[in-house]
Amino acid sequence: MRDLTAWREHRSGVAASDELVGVLAVEQVSESAFTGHSTTVPSRRVFGGQLLAQSVVAATMTVTPPAVPHSLHAYFVRAGRPDVKFQFAVTTLRDGRSFAVRRVDALQDNEIVTSMTVSLQTPEEGLTHQDPMPARPDPDDLPARTPFLVSPDGPATAGAVDLRACPPVPGGASSSVWLRVNGSLPDDPVLHQALLVYLSDFAILHGAFVRHDVARTEVRTASLDHSIWLQRPARADEWLLYDSHSPSAAGARAVGRAAMFTQAGDLAATAAQEMLVRRLGPAR
Repeated sequence: MRDLTAWREHRSGVAASDELVGVLAVEQVSESAFTGHSTTVPSRRVFGGQLLAQSVVAATMTVTPPAVPHSLHAYFVRAGRPDVKFQFAVTTLRDGRSFAVRRVDALQDNEIVTSMTVSLQTPEEGLTHQDPMPARPDPDDLPARTPFLVSPDGPATAGAVDLRACPPVPGGASSSVWLRVNGSLPDDPVLHQALLVYLSDFAILHGAFVRHDVARTEVRTASLDHSIWLQRPARADEWLLYDSHSPSAAGARAVGRAAMFTQAGDLAATAAQEMLVRRLGPAR
């Protein structure tokens, strides 16, 4: 059984990052039940990536090491409330010699907010290949932005995540951003996996907004589902390139597909998400 005490006690010097790491250290109350709360940022809603990452940690706590998550598929059923504690109910669907499968339901007031199926695997060797990392500007040459917060260009020390967007291609449906968690993190690979899942919920649909030249303030959006495949180890406190493309928007929904690379060019993860996108009517 893993001990998450070190996550809660870790101090990086960046308060928002330490809070995020502590929030991901869900508390176990029984063999298959966990509780957790939300970060203070964003203040008026629950970030979907947080629930995905917490659910991954809860699932991982119910399997025997060294098994680790390799894929998840989740639905966002209803909006969460940041001031209400979450219950994470883990159901065992399979325990095999190489793979284990869990369902994790995140609940508030006995209502499901997010439902996820996650598959975990004992590490093994096999065939290896990957797509090459696309050429993009260096993150040090791009302006910094702290998601959820207003911050000037420069080092984004005010929040947990440093995001640096590459210039968009007009008329295209693609987006590339560099991401990392501010401050140094514990070496626990489970934490870094959970944070890759957390980061994968940023910017994955930006390509759709670029394609239609609309600002987020002009549309109502809500994530509907999210999938991610974790292919190679990566540290979340080092730069990660998140390269995404939206192949389609129709029926008030847009789809995004993305690949996450380390700065060394290793393909760490691939992800997909569908989002509700409704244009807002004219102001009255």
